[in-house]
Amino acid sequence: MKAAVYARVSTDRQETMNQLRELREFCARRGWEIAAEYVDEDVRGKADRKPELERLLRDAHERRFDVVAFWALDRLTRAGPDAAADVLARMEATGCEFVSYKDPALNTLGPWKRIVVDLLATIARFESDRTRERILAGLRTARENGRRLGRPPKDYRLNLEAVRAERTAGASWRGLAAKHRVPVTNLRRLLAACQNPILETGGGQGKGAEPP
Repeated sequence: MKAAVYARVSTDRQETMNQLRELREFCARRGWEIAAEYVDEDVRGKADRKPELERLLRDAHERRFDVVAFWALDRLTRAGPDAAADVLARMEATGCEFVSYKDPALNTLGPWKRIVVDLLATIARFESDRTRERILAGLRTARENGRRLGRPPKDYRLNLEAVRAERTAGASWRGLAAKHRVPVTNLRRLLAACQNPILETGGGQGKGAEPP
């Protein structure tokens, strides 16, 4: 039997070696020859970036190995059992077997394991839908009770009267933003909340005469 080993890890190289070492021993105990190893690294959390998994599936289609050994179902994808079931369906369509190091019960089910994986995916979708419904219900209740949703505005601890006076005296938006360490957009929003037309006219200048 020729085997392919697949691991999905973070940028932590120690974690990479831990998975690969265990998977190599897993294959050796079964007398499988490792034909290739595929390792995806989730660079900065890009869960959909799995070029090595795609390469593995292409090689499986060409029957370069007979079985694929992976660490666990949740290592195939970060998106949960539903996405993992999709990956396994694609893998199975190539004619290759698949085994999981961390899910030994899955490996003993024979032709039933695809059904179990699909069941896990169905449960995951059901739980995801229920969670979404609870969140939406909570948001509706909050709105009905007049609660403000989203992050509270950041408190820059500005003396708005002093900033208004500087702006009226002709200070530029950029200069004020740099001085008070506040983004220009946020500074405009904070001062606009005072509803003072001088803030936009710049003490007699036409609106928009000075670029932000």
